[in-house]
Amino acid sequence: MFAFWRATLKKFLLVAWLLALLLPAAGLAADDDVPTLAFLRYGQSPAFALTDKAVLDTLEAYGYIGVDDRQALLQGGDLRGEHINILYRDAGFDLSAANLMVEDALDEGADVLLTVSTEVGTIAAAAIGEMDDPPALIFTIVTAPYLAGIAEAPCIKAPNITGTQMDINFAEFDRVREAQNPGMTTFGMIVNPNDPASATAMLSLGVYAQARGLTFEAVPAITIADYSLATDSLLDKGVEAIVMPPRTGSAAGLLAVLDAAYGVTIYSAIVTDVFVGVPVGAGFQGWYHEGAVAARMLVAHLRGELDIARTGINLTPGFTVAVNLDAADVHGVEIRQELLDQAAFVIEGGAGAGDTLEIPGVNTFLEEMTTEERWAEDQAFLAGLHCTDEMIAEQRAALEAGGE
Repeated sequence: MFAFWRATLKKFLLVAWLLALLLPAAGLAADDDVPTLAFLRYGQSPAFALTDKAVLDTLEAYGYIGVDDRQALLQGGDLRGEHINILYRDAGFDLSAANLMVEDALDEGADVLLTVSTEVGTIAAAAIGEMDDPPALIFTIVTAPYLAGIAEAPCIKAPNITGTQMDINFAEFDRVREAQNPGMTTFGMIVNPNDPASATAMLSLGVYAQARGLTFEAVPAITIADYSLATDSLLDKGVEAIVMPPRTGSAAGLLAVLDAAYGVTIYSAIVTDVFVGVPVGAGFQGWYHEGAVAARMLVAHLRGELDIARTGINLTPGFTVAVNLDAADVHGVEIRQELLDQAAFVIEGGAGAGDTLEIPGVNTFLEEMTTEERWAEDQAFLAGLHCTDEMIAEQRAALEAGGE
């Protein structure tokens, strides 16, 4: 089964790479001294919106954009500004549109690409890899940059590429699962083979299950109708819980799972899914932080103070637990006190839902400080990502040993 999924994931990445090779070389850079940023997003979701917010917050804090500029971007337009030009693009979760989006950004002479999602990062890396004078690429919201081919290791990568990786901690998930489903022997996952984040999580959970002697069932689903059928298939296999992996698409399939799996605990690796009816969110919640890290790299690059070739790929931990007791009650699931004791956020009686997807303890804003203080803090953070000769040699040796 795992061989099938590995082959499926590699097929997706190959298609993305081949499509990217069809892109023409970049056009000439702008004649003026104003840098052009291509801010390229795969699509919009509440979680992705936090990443976008962090980037725009940082650009505003450093004076690259103003309030009016920001509003123009959020209304769907590009920016030709005094301090920066921004191509603000969204592919609507469509792979073909994502390829065209990258092509357009290169045609318009973007100096730096800031990509959000594995899909866009993979396409952009392949496209600029064929160029003689490529722009810089800073990626964010990527779960497996090395499997995706964006880089080989934190310090082994193209000299014009760096970024930040989401850390999905399945050891932490084990603690949550044991609290809610002690003695569980079988669980399942519904995987979208067209979504590399989903497929990567499936492979990781498969290894996790084998190490703990658990039976793990994975079934594919692409359309909403597929999700209902996939849920029925998992229930027929006797699963005691269903884990929904990270995704870069909409939550429509998730809602179909909730409708079909009454009485079975549903976990989502996207914590904010508790706001759309998932009983338990257990996974990554550093969406804003990821955007802030990428923006730190971007500003340092724009200032000419970042050696991208020597800047390693950041790894962002951010495991959080959230519980929706209202959803659990409707879904016919009793949440154990052991799990409630771990939760950073609990929805009960409608309380906590509101109009926001912010979870207490997770920053979704920049701290107030002067520009000088912010720059000093950012420099210190980026200095911690510097790749030394020793680090590069060690990582290269590890790759060579692993390939033998």
